[in-house]
Amino acid sequence: MNIEDAQLLLKCHAFTHDRIEHWKMENGFLGSLRPFRGELREGNFHEVMAALRTLSDELGRDQVNRELISSLWGIYHLARAWALEPEGMLRSNGLLSKKQIETIETWLNLISYAVMILLENGGGEEAFHGYREYVRSRVLPLKEELETLLPGKIQDEEIRGLYDQYRDHGGAAPSRLDEFEKKFGILLPEDFRAFYEQKDGSGYAFHILYPGEDAEEAAPFYLMSLAEMEDVKRYFCERDELLEEYYSPEEIAKLDRELKPYLFHRQWYPFASMAGGSLYLMLDLDPSEEGTYGQIISYIHDPDFVYYTADSFTSLLRESNRNLAQLEEIEY
Repeated sequence: MNIEDAQLLLKCHAFTHDRIEHWKMENGFLGSLRPFRGELREGNFHEVMAALRTLSDELGRDQVNRELISSLWGIYHLARAWALEPEGMLRSNGLLSKKQIETIETWLNLISYAVMILLENGGGEEAFHGYREYVRSRVLPLKEELETLLPGKIQDEEIRGLYDQYRDHGGAAPSRLDEFEKKFGILLPEDFRAFYEQKDGSGYAFHILYPGEDAEEAAPFYLMSLAEMEDVKRYFCERDELLEEYYSPEEIAKLDRELKPYLFHRQWYPFASMAGGSLYLMLDLDPSEEGTYGQIISYIHDPDFVYYTADSFTSLLRESNRNLAQLEEIEY
């Protein structure tokens, strides 16, 4: 995400962009609240925070873009007026549950605190400290659930050996994750960072991720280390190639709407694979208008194509744990 992308996203989430037909104008942070369809879109909150991370330096300048401040203030003020004030349209009509009200208040507090600290040149570490704790509180329990599930699913001695190696794997230091981001000029999603701070990969062939609608359809993936991700990136998704170079318009029309029409893309970062197979899970850092920054997509070989998998690493892990719980055993 570059500065221009971040500013455009904030305009859409604030419902101030001049492209009224942009998907996020209706489904972004403010658009999804009016009219409210019963479900909060957490991906919108994370995308706003990713935009803030991208714009950290911009907000620390002596002169700050007026439209940028307008977007941020609009998100904060209107969401609070609609959802948190007792006379606001959502609360007064009983459209929000108590939990939803608490969630929106948490989101707005984290957004406003980050903006305040960045405007004061207080630094990104302080500005996003609360946000990172919020993310950890959601992804780390899923990691603990995974650690609880794994031992009971191992029936093969060879896999038991892989599990023993997995248990010895440490996490990546924050400085190592910063180094990865700087090398590729990207911002990793915070939930991905939080997980990798605890576990830097799972080891080749020790499959810990099982995405899919149910356990029977779930494909197994092992988690790459950051070093393995760097290595794979040298030869896979190191270039941009559009689907139109390989497929007809009718075939391209089958592409999930959250993805841009690429077969290979520099802004896709493989982080998991099936041992011995050409299947990858990837971070999508350049989604379509209907996608979310940091969403998870999959690449399937023969025939080669890409598919939307989950709106975030957290959602992927939640889905995977559900499927793993239903499996009898982990297979090589």
